[in-house]
Amino acid sequence: MPSAKKLFSLLSVAVFVAVVGPVSGAAAQTGQIEWSACPIDDHPTLQCGTFEVPYDYGKPNGKKFTLALQKLPASGTKIGTLFANPGGPGAPGRNIWVLPVRSASLSESFDLVGFDPRGIGETRPAFDCAPAPGQFPNRPNLDWVNVSAGLVPGIVSANRACQKKSADFIAHVGTNNVVRDLDAMRAAVGDAKLTYWGMSYGTRIGYAYAYRYPQKVRAILLDGPVTPDGSTADFTLVRSGSNDEALRFIRSVSPASYAAVISTRNSLFASRLDIGTAGRSIRLGGYEWLSILSSQMLAQSNWPLITQLARVVALARIVGPGGDQARAALRQLFAVAEADGSGGLAPDGGANQAINCADYADRQSARQRSRIIRNVVSRAPVFGGLLVASQAPLCAGFTFRPDPVPRIASRASLARVRNLKLAISDSTADAATPLIWGRAMARAFPSAFEVTQETGNHVNFLTTDSDCVDDPVREYLLTLKMAPRRTICLFTAPAGLDMSAVAAGRRKLDPRAIVETILRNNRLRGR
Repeated sequence: MPSAKKLFSLLSVAVFVAVVGPVSGAAAQTGQIEWSACPIDDHPTLQCGTFEVPYDYGKPNGKKFTLALQKLPASGTKIGTLFANPGGPGAPGRNIWVLPVRSASLSESFDLVGFDPRGIGETRPAFDCAPAPGQFPNRPNLDWVNVSAGLVPGIVSANRACQKKSADFIAHVGTNNVVRDLDAMRAAVGDAKLTYWGMSYGTRIGYAYAYRYPQKVRAILLDGPVTPDGSTADFTLVRSGSNDEALRFIRSVSPASYAAVISTRNSLFASRLDIGTAGRSIRLGGYEWLSILSSQMLAQSNWPLITQLARVVALARIVGPGGDQARAALRQLFAVAEADGSGGLAPDGGANQAINCADYADRQSARQRSRIIRNVVSRAPVFGGLLVASQAPLCAGFTFRPDPVPRIASRASLARVRNLKLAISDSTADAATPLIWGRAMARAFPSAFEVTQETGNHVNFLTTDSDCVDDPVREYLLTLKMAPRRTICLFTAPAGLDMSAVAAGRRKLDPRAIVETILRNNRLRGR
């Protein structure tokens, strides 16, 4: 059974709020990216790279991170380089080019570059920290305030151990330094101005870059935005309800999918399912089910598989070959989740907590956390407690000094970015970054345009088959043409979504194929 920290890792998409104050300028790193061929099937021109950046930009000759990058060179007439980040914080991003390459015009016109930020993935040094211990009782209607309080000692211990293990670099992993790294990479590839696609937490990198280097912005897409004006309390209160918002949207378009989520949860509360082998017991309960589902809800391409996955759980209770195959498929999902967070959706161990705790400075008292938890659970009864219990005390035990990202709220900060022509893409019921954060981003950048899709999907460009979303954003990245200030796009149902009130059809079930499809969808999103 996964620890409470692993359950949080599955739920967390990586979206925390940035807080406090303007940042000073800094000269870009002037080194060169070392590229070498690393071809793969279908992409024989792919290159892998390394790039050194200083821990501390105030000490450019001191210790350095070696960033890991990948580049798919432009296949046609090159405009420049499109950098991208998939979010987290803590998610590796070097292979994020798999998402923009789905657009022929983008792959023709840009070198597509992804990178593992400092402390993450194949970048060195990188976090390698153990999660906090702890388990949730397998029953509904928990007292989440007490559950969260019970997690605090383990979180404190794990964070202290992580800080000690990563003491050499942990104070330098915040987004302000990632922004400097991004500007250094922009200079290294020879682009006078930055073209960037930030997704989820990657929008924090994007807006912080725009604030620090407004004269160096060519085009920035903020897709699935975090708020540029908030606090850890705001994050805990607002973000923790997002999964329930998405679930309510799913219920409105696919009652069968909603029923599958709830009925399977209830059956696992009533009786855990052992999906392990003779040598290892792996007990799947109601909260493990919700954790797996929450990460799949981020991508509407996975929604048609919810009812099928529920049937796999039911089949796994059967003794015999059919049950064996179902249990093996569930073990595959479970193993991926334990290894790195549901197919790469979740951040690397230690990085998520450390980066977020560097990026905002406010901390809540036990009484404040209790008030937030009760508020969240009252508004988000399905997923809220599971997320907020671990989120509320996330920074407990860390003692390194925060390096807060800019907060775009004051008259001076707003004036600094007033004329920047950015693009914002958001959803009405985003499973990770709620619409109010997209609206906050639009207010911070009044010269931007905003494309809002009616969906619970997280990160919409090139992921929902919506021309209404894709066409204006693609045109902006290619030509800098601005769309209308605000556009509303209708829901585009993914193929196979059961939009009736009846449980999913009677087609033959292949549990392994269902799991492979889920993992493939996640990889195609570059997450």
